[in-house]
Amino acid sequence: MKETTAIAHPNFALVKYWGKKDSKQNRPAMSSISITVESMQSKMKIFKNKLSNCHQFFINGMEETDLSRIYPSLFYLSEISKSDDYLVIQSENNFPTSSGLASSASGIASFVTAYDAHYDLNLEMSNKIEACILGSGSAPRSLIGGFVLMDQKNNYSCTQVLSKADWPVDVLICLASKETKKISSRQGMEISKRTSPLYQDWLARNDRDISLALEAIKEKDMSRLENVTEENCNFMHEVMKTSKPPIIYMNDVTHSCLAEIENLRSSGHKLFYTIDAGPQIKIICDPKSTNTIKDTIAQKTDVIDIIHTGLGGSPRIIDEN
Repeated sequence: MKETTAIAHPNFALVKYWGKKDSKQNRPAMSSISITVESMQSKMKIFKNKLSNCHQFFINGMEETDLSRIYPSLFYLSEISKSDDYLVIQSENNFPTSSGLASSASGIASFVTAYDAHYDLNLEMSNKIEACILGSGSAPRSLIGGFVLMDQKNNYSCTQVLSKADWPVDVLICLASKETKKISSRQGMEISKRTSPLYQDWLARNDRDISLALEAIKEKDMSRLENVTEENCNFMHEVMKTSKPPIIYMNDVTHSCLAEIENLRSSGHKLFYTIDAGPQIKIICDPKSTNTIKDTIAQKTDVIDIIHTGLGGSPRIIDEN
């Protein structure tokens, strides 16, 4: 029986999108810039279901009864492949799922990669992006390694700004909680779009933030990238807080980490943070400071764990035989 397994890495946005332009087609309302990270991964195996006339989807060994997240991508790809196969889809993450660590992005990207190879489709990048975006608005960014721009004005094209080799920064993911978040990103975006008085201002600043971040990345300017990344992150969380009801993803551990980041920066270390739809803190830093930063956060806060990684690459097919 033919089985195909792919691995993809999550990505964390430096300039974020929060809000959909088209909810039905899952289109982000703005452009974004992200980093793809290395040691965290989603592994996706697919094969024909010979025991049941239905699709079956498993995450970390547990069967999911709700296929609504993966089905739009599956339907789009089956239209291209002309296949009416029922599939077993097995996803495994080596990091917490649905907790603000972009498991949906890496999961969908690994699924699209596995399906493409399984049916020998040789998809164009535009088709891969479309298949990904139907499942997760940030998943197309996980199709590419390093620093990635997803351009909403250019049909959500994804391009690499710099590779890992171009600028080998370190990334520390500080786990403030392993609990599944109560409000999904998709739900939160709709609430903010409808109710936050800051939402239009959030849309309006996107072009500026994208331009500033691109300049900083191309010039490998940590200080300038710090400024735009943290301002963008903090404004997004203000949009969330001013939504009705307020959307609060940060917790006490998040705030204690932020205080230590400021102390480390005052001591001369080069680092900055970003926080997505969850309490986890992502620290991007100069590798020369990594050990000091990691030790300080571990000793002075109540983080559950710290994942040390660097920039990662694009998805790949692996042979498990």
